[in-house]
Amino acid sequence: MIFRNSLVILFSICSFLLSCKGQNTKNKLHLADSNLKVGQIWKYKNRTGEDSSTVTILKIEKYEKGDTIIHIRVDNIKIYSPQSATGFSNVVDHLPYSKNALLKSITKLVGQTNDLPDFSEGYNLWKEAWDSGAAGYWTTDLKEAIDGVDKNSRSQK
Repeated sequence: MIFRNSLVILFSICSFLLSCKGQNTKNKLHLADSNLKVGQIWKYKNRTGEDSSTVTILKIEKYEKGDTIIHIRVDNIKIYSPQSATGFSNVVDHLPYSKNALLKSITKLVGQTNDLPDFSEGYNLWKEAWDSGAAGYWTTDLKEAIDGVDKNSRSQK
């Protein structure tokens, strides 16, 4: 009986230590991933059917109140777009995003580019509204933000 109880305790301790090791590895990965740079291309926790979708980091800005806003582009998605001949767009050219929220959504660095697409129109509109206090940035899961953009586009019919 004592031997059996000792085995149960030993197994519990080993399980606990293994789970702690996994958490430390995860935290180290998270800290390494927090070193975001302009031009990086990331996979993320995407919406169903958009497995080839990626996020490109366009600009990184740190503001006085301590917020870091990452401006991103999302490719290979399906968003309603009445301006498009097909009725859909496969890209969101500009999304201002919370660094912390983005870190929770991205999963794997898949590339780097020095050839960034022009996002100045969307950024300049956002920046003007931001400076006047009329704009914000996304702090939710990225796939929820994409759903939000899609739903907003549909409501503008």
